[in-house]
Amino acid sequence: MVGNRLRVAVLATMGIQAGLAPSVLAQDPGKGAALLAEARRAIGGEERLLGVKTLDVRGAFKRAAGQFNMGGELQIRIERPDKLRRDEDLSPPGGGPAVVRTEVLNGTEVWEENSGRGAFITRFGRGGDAGRGGPDGGGRAAADPARIQELQRTARQAELARLMLAWLLAADGSVTWVGTAEAPDGKADVLEVTPAAGPALRLFLDASTHVPLMITWRGVAPQMVFAGRRGGRGARGDGAPPEGAPRPDGPRPDRPPDATLRMTLGGYKTVNGIKLPHLVTRGFNDTTVEEWVVESYRINPSFRGDVFAQ
Repeated sequence: MVGNRLRVAVLATMGIQAGLAPSVLAQDPGKGAALLAEARRAIGGEERLLGVKTLDVRGAFKRAAGQFNMGGELQIRIERPDKLRRDEDLSPPGGGPAVVRTEVLNGTEVWEENSGRGAFITRFGRGGDAGRGGPDGGGRAAADPARIQELQRTARQAELARLMLAWLLAADGSVTWVGTAEAPDGKADVLEVTPAAGPALRLFLDASTHVPLMITWRGVAPQMVFAGRRGGRGARGDGAPPEGAPRPDGPRPDRPPDATLRMTLGGYKTVNGIKLPHLVTRGFNDTTVEEWVVESYRINPSFRGDVFAQ
């Protein structure tokens, strides 16, 4: 399993176990807006954050695949308001050629590309119907290509909303304070953010510094999926791992169970006046399946015209 070195691990576990059920929590939009404004001031200020139009994030990642850990290089590029590109250069278990995988959201268009024999990737479901049965939500993909594309689009829009909230505290929907999470090593104010795309998110802010600690949401439990090469750009994996590769235990369910998904944030460093997390982990319930160690952030770089185009 990928290790979780974040100080907020106890907070994460506590928040998940407590459930933070809306029925027993306060609903205070005014306090939510005020705390989000405080958090924006804490990490760099409203003007700096709104001034970020493009973002290029690079680093190393580790991913748990059964009893194996895989690792590689990760690059994420964002262009406001609706463009996202994620590139992975992955070293598969047991050696062999690296696998380069690209996933893109370009407005309302989506495409992906795989090179190499393929590798295990983690699918984080987005919750609701769009998180079930599709290539970005775990389970078996629907037969209708249009449905598959729609699932990919909604999943990547939800992912973009999460990353924009995690890195720039950008929220395009309602925000309300719902309670305080407590643990032996600290407290966190909990905001519920309802983005335009994707499920409602819970944003945990350090009660003292207002720096973001964690984001949680409800969705399909992450699935380890083998993304093999089939064609080129726009290719989809067929779900069958190569001979000798680790395989997920048991059959893949048609409807994976829902879970509390989480993204924890730590290792903050200041880049161009903005505090940004350099250690990010992702998982569900109390299990961590992916870890990113960010090596560099480039703020407002100029991207080539074909970065997001197919």
